[in-house]
Amino acid sequence: MLFDAADRFAQDHVHSATLPGDPVRELGWTATLVPEADGGVGGTLADLASVVEGLAAQGLQLPVIEACAVVPLLLRAAPAEVAGPWLQAVAESEVQMAPLAALSVLPKDSSLRAVRSEGGFVLDGRVPGVDVTLPASHWLAVATLDGAPALFLVDAERIGAPAARYRTMEGRRAADFVLAAVALPATALIAQGEPLRAALAAAGDAALLLTLVDTVAAQAALIRHTLTHLQERRQFGVALATFQVLRHRVADMFVKAQCAQGLVMHAFHALDAGAPDLRRTLQLARLSIAETARAAAEAAIQMHGGMGLSEEVLATRLAQRLIASEFRYGDRLGQLAQLLHAADASAAGHPSSSFSSNTPAGSAR
Repeated sequence: MLFDAADRFAQDHVHSATLPGDPVRELGWTATLVPEADGGVGGTLADLASVVEGLAAQGLQLPVIEACAVVPLLLRAAPAEVAGPWLQAVAESEVQMAPLAALSVLPKDSSLRAVRSEGGFVLDGRVPGVDVTLPASHWLAVATLDGAPALFLVDAERIGAPAARYRTMEGRRAADFVLAAVALPATALIAQGEPLRAALAAAGDAALLLTLVDTVAAQAALIRHTLTHLQERRQFGVALATFQVLRHRVADMFVKAQCAQGLVMHAFHALDAGAPDLRRTLQLARLSIAETARAAAEAAIQMHGGMGLSEEVLATRLAQRLIASEFRYGDRLGQLAQLLHAADASAAGHPSSSFSSNTPAGSAR
């Protein structure tokens, strides 16, 4: 049901210049991961993955991962008396909450810094590449406070307008925010310590896993559209689908896509089993899938010929989505560096840091 609703909505609005209202919240998707006790539906990441898959298959960009996964998972780090009302407000769409974080890094890798002041806190820093596709009434900001992560809930009016707005390569609306001595009340700090570390890890795992779902769904849709194009397009009096070299190339794309689906299924099984090395599993899957997705995108554009350079063609937009997904929540080179760092630290008997980023991730615009 979730997939069908997302798929139908995407089909109806994929060519729209503007989206009607706030579909992510109006369709109730923000309530998916919110517990029933807090007014949500108590769903799982697999449920939310159905929504992500339905949108990705049609090439529609909506910040489902950010609004429906990262936000509720971070809010759970707050004490129950604080988290409960906010989670209910998110589930019932009474507030429009979004993470004030770059799309190119994990939630834990924040560049913001907070210091204590007489009336509360002062927030400073620059946050590039924030998704602003949908309006936000409140921002969830992770910042370093006294050398450790801290979670702040901030009214959008305090943050103000972004320093720059632009369109990313895959069609998202993004913005750069510059925070210069933003004063926050003491009540803005809602979580820190071990609960926040656990929430940041859970939000990061969810973001990586759902990004893999998005990538695999877009890759499968791209192959379908490429097959249709090859069957309908004719050259030298015959369909392109009769050319053996193109048939072999599509077969290679299909086999790699099937392997990618298997990796995603394995990651979900690891999540359900509570595997202690889930992050490593996700990073390894990310490395493999990012490489095959980019190859599929480049092959599809080439097989579409001149049409592959036009954004009017859905296959082109799907190819852009696949290339850009490599840079979401840490690019593959950054993931590789972290895996190597963790392996070196493990060999030396020193666990790697769970908050600081060792390699800055790239940004796709």
